[in-house]
Amino acid sequence: MSIGGVSGQLAGGILNNTKLENAWISKAPPEMQGQLKAQLEMQKMQETVQMITQMMKTMHEMSMSIIRNIGG
Repeated sequence: MSIGGVSGQLAGGILNNTKLENAWISKAPPEMQGQLKAQLEMQKMQETVQMITQMMKTMHEMSMSIIRNIGG
């Protein structure tokens, strides 16, 4: 599976609000609900980017380890 496929699955699963998050947003004043939704989405996107970045870094380190072992 490619990084793009993984990121697509993560974005689809993570960016959807949970029942608890929806309940929290619905308790806020109507004029703030849009801002709260946007903040929550932004936070989830940042967490997704951090996770994908860490996965790519780990894959790079594994590849470099293999290259070093081949080089002798």
